Formats: sequence, C-alpha cells, structure tokens
Amino acid sequence: MKSWDFIGLRFALDGLGILLRQRNFRIELVFAFLALGLGFYLDIDGQEWLWISLAITLVLVAEAINTAIELTLDRVGTEFHTSTKQAKDIAAGAVVLCCLYAIVIGSVIIGPKLWTLLFA
Repeated sequence: MKSWDFIGLRFALDGLGILLRQRNFRIELVFAFLALGLGFYLDIDGQEWLWISLAITLVLVAEAINTAIELTLDRVGTEFHTSTKQAKDIAAGAVVLCCLYAIVIGSVIIGPKLWTLLFA
C-alpha cells in the first residue's frame, strides 16, 4: 500500500484532534468515562453495555456533527442571518436530544444498580 492510501484516516484523525479541543466535546467525554467506569464497577451485562455504548456514541457523534456545522457556517459568513442561527440551533438541539437519551439510558441501567449499592 502506498502512503496516500491512508490519507483519509489522517484527515479523520485531524478531525478528532479538532474535536478534542472543543470544550463541550471534552465535557461529554468526561461523562462518557464516568458512565464507563460506573458500568465496570457495577458489573453491567452485555446487553446493558450495548445500550450504554450506543448512548455514548450518539452523544459524541452528534457533537461532532454540530461542531462541523458550526465551523462550516462560521466560514460562510460572519453577518447574522436567521437561517444560520436556525441551523446552528437545530444542530445544538440534536446534541441535547442525544444527551437526554443518554441520561434516560443511564438512569434505567445504572440508576437501580447504584441505588441498591448505596441504600441497600
């Protein structure tokens, strides 16, 4: 294989580097690691890991798409435009929806186990 065969991977890794510099993405990573740590500590089963990993992935991917949309729209122009604001708000709203989903999944899977551990 030639070195240029992996150029797409290099671009993707560059994108992850950009994401890691975003405050919201780092905050979401902290919560992801917290959920993973609790999952290991509470010994959740395979089915539960699937739901937890799906919730984490959805939040991180939504944040990545939101960041890409915001950066693109910022590049297009700096003057205020209603459509630009709406697009950014919708993308941010998608992140919030994914976060709410993750909270529900975490509450259903981790919540009862943690409650039993703390108060049993």
